[in-house]
Amino acid sequence: MTIINFLAMKRRSFVKTTALGATALSLSKWIDAPTVKNNDSAFLKLICNSQFPQFDFFSIDSLGKNMLQQNVALKPDAIITQMKYYVNLSNNSTQYFLYDRKENTTPAWEIIQKQKTITIISNYHENDEQSFLFNISQYANHATLLGIIEGNEQKVNLPAILHFPDMGTMRVTCRVTDQKVDYDAKRFIDHPYVRINLPAATKSNPTIEYNFEVVTIHPGVKGIENDSRYDCFRRNFISIFQLNPFLKILANNSASDACAFTLYEYAEVALHTPNLVNDLYAMDLIKMTLDRYLNGTKGYGMLGYDYDKTWDIPESDTTCNTLDTYPSLLISACNYAISTNDKTWFAENYLKLKVWIDKILKTDFDNDGLFEFCLSGNTGSWKGDPSMRPANWWDTIGFGHKDAYSNALAYYALTLLEQAHAKFDMHDEAALYKSKADQLKNIYTKTFYNDATGILAGWKSTDGKLHDYWFVFVNAVAICYDLVETSLANSIMDKILAKMKEVGFTNFELGLPGNLIPVIRADYTDLKPEVGGGKREDNLDGFQIYENGGATACFTYFTIRALQKLGRKQDADMILLPLLKSMSEGGFQGKCADNGRTKDWKTWTGECWGYEGFLVDNYMFLLCVLEQ
Repeated sequence: MTIINFLAMKRRSFVKTTALGATALSLSKWIDAPTVKNNDSAFLKLICNSQFPQFDFFSIDSLGKNMLQQNVALKPDAIITQMKYYVNLSNNSTQYFLYDRKENTTPAWEIIQKQKTITIISNYHENDEQSFLFNISQYANHATLLGIIEGNEQKVNLPAILHFPDMGTMRVTCRVTDQKVDYDAKRFIDHPYVRINLPAATKSNPTIEYNFEVVTIHPGVKGIENDSRYDCFRRNFISIFQLNPFLKILANNSASDACAFTLYEYAEVALHTPNLVNDLYAMDLIKMTLDRYLNGTKGYGMLGYDYDKTWDIPESDTTCNTLDTYPSLLISACNYAISTNDKTWFAENYLKLKVWIDKILKTDFDNDGLFEFCLSGNTGSWKGDPSMRPANWWDTIGFGHKDAYSNALAYYALTLLEQAHAKFDMHDEAALYKSKADQLKNIYTKTFYNDATGILAGWKSTDGKLHDYWFVFVNAVAICYDLVETSLANSIMDKILAKMKEVGFTNFELGLPGNLIPVIRADYTDLKPEVGGGKREDNLDGFQIYENGGATACFTYFTIRALQKLGRKQDADMILLPLLKSMSEGGFQGKCADNGRTKDWKTWTGECWGYEGFLVDNYMFLLCVLEQ
């Protein structure tokens, strides 16, 4: 008898005499001590629980560089089961036997580890429906399961992708046709989690084999294959995709809000994403999300959105959707339809898409070609609390009326609408959207250019005032979408880079600030200190906190890409390479130890002022690696 079997027998005896398996166990802690351990590889490290079919330790490194120190496994707050097991270890196999069964010739569960694969096998035993529980701590990693969710159940069809941002990726497959796995995620609890349950075998499917294979999923880029500076790109290219199982659409992260105005970012990355697994592509996730929006699902930025009626999201006084919402949705829809040549989907959904188009066009209230938000954007018009939301993604800054960012997005949407309609032989409609795009472009720079600074302002309010806080992203987006002619674009980027030096922002490992000077209190929509609302009228005491000049990787894509488009590779790499370095070191996921805030936003000295813990927008800049 081996030592492990002897210990298993003693453990079995203890379980039998105490009925431990039928008790709700308080197990809210990290498990550091080895229990039943499989051989390590440079790609995977796992330790199986000694009593139940689950992991006590799990770590992955898709690049096989043995970065396996971070344990992502979380024991659940309570385990309630009538089934009790004893465990046998054989080479790289961990077997869970039902201890009270005479016919213990086959284990109820078996976990087999190889260098880059894990096979989890369930064998049917009557009255044993205990699933294999994979509980992942969001404090350790904001993992996500990417696949198709049908209907209203929180179940993902296999095959699917299990992705661990900053760590690695696994393809999950099963030989059982139409097999689904339970998927859940929660935050705002003591132990936030992402949870995957692998259903046990049944009488009709007496053996179910789940296969997990370590992979990297990213486009090929010549010349960087062996350059470790781009390891972040290889591990994280698909990190922008996070599927929320409650909302059943792509979201900020698996347990966070879905923002309709960010879907276009995911679609842009999906255009370049290789096949995920079998017949599953990133564009399938875009389509699934679009289908739910088209059928009435609300996202943040849309009137009526409320996550689950338990979150503290106050009713908004805003009487319209954010101005960037429908451009984002239409960019996503066009990118899907054009890239997949799905004429059937485009035709079947055309009337609903037309509703979105009309919602944009009807906001050109003065018929000048630009689209206007329903709130004035006037200085001093905001309440200073979250009940009044501004025009776009930057939801603590008073963008209103003629919003430069939203109109740049609308221009891009119109150009794609022209392309989509032309592709599907709707030439009259294509001509209409081309004319609308041309009209917008002709007036854009004239409206937003600020002679005093030599760059584009953020918005023009109804009183005719330009609101210019040296918005880096506004100018970069306009350049990326060809709204600014080349000589002016170079002049604008010269001035923005010079302004960064002047104000002392030099650490690009932090990303970029959205604005380079403070947004005054009277133009700030939420005056809570933790989101950049200071007490001084100039708001200098709130500067560098959250959206009031805080540094983030969000929207850095546009600045780097604008510089690349202008042929300024050295300037682009000055931002890109340090950002890759910090992201490879986990610089945009999790919390800072000093103040408990999260890493998605920081001051210019690196103090954390984020709240998401993981925000997918941070990862769009990886597209810029394709231009290296």
